[in-house]
Amino acid sequence: MVYSEQHSDGALLKGRTFDPDIAKFVATIRKRFSFSEAEAERLSERITLTTVYDREEFLVREDERIHFSSLIIEGYAARAKYNEDGSRQITQLQIPGDFVDLHSYPLEVLDHSIVALTSCTIAKLHHTDISELIDHDPRMARILWFSTMVDAAMHREWIQNIGSREGKARIAHLICEIHARSEVVGLADNGTFDFPLTQTQLGECLGFSQIHVNRLLRQLREDGYLTFKEKIITIHKRDELCDLAGFDPNYLYLTKRSS
Repeated sequence: MVYSEQHSDGALLKGRTFDPDIAKFVATIRKRFSFSEAEAERLSERITLTTVYDREEFLVREDERIHFSSLIIEGYAARAKYNEDGSRQITQLQIPGDFVDLHSYPLEVLDHSIVALTSCTIAKLHHTDISELIDHDPRMARILWFSTMVDAAMHREWIQNIGSREGKARIAHLICEIHARSEVVGLADNGTFDFPLTQTQLGECLGFSQIHVNRLLRQLREDGYLTFKEKIITIHKRDELCDLAGFDPNYLYLTKRSS
């Protein structure tokens, strides 16, 4: 892994755009809360150290004690549980703008691993800095806690998806979710978005073999729902794909809270 320092220099001034690392997370916050530039600046000032992880490198290993939480700047990562034979079940995908382990702040030790599925750049927010942010502005605790609650909602939806949906509906639901989350952080354009997972990794998300994933993607393409080429998905019939998947984005909580 490679480390580098990023200095904000107090750059989050009125009328200026946010640096890529904080802008995507701020976008997710602002879908749910009012969030001022001063609040964004206070958060940004605490996020300074970036780390680059290679594909399949662990950001955090299960049972490893950690003292920071990781914000994805670039790349895809995943929460995963590993079996003794090295196989795994991916339990959630993490995209740019996600804090992948804010719950490590109270827990300190995770009961699962976090692994880079592609080359990933992450920024660290140390738990001592989270404590200072919350002490200065208790409302920040609700905002960060809310993010962990959305993670829990996604886990429940993934359980339902794997446990009760079959075939095309199961894979379509995952595609609809990643598209909706990509839109929030500005990574989707008119139904087109990056989806850099291999078919093997996609199978590990869904409980399918690589061969079955290939067959289902081909069926979705032949039915005119989407195209998937060079790790880019374009959805051609969004409403129909959501209907096929039974996808309701309410579990992502993409509307404003009252305070």
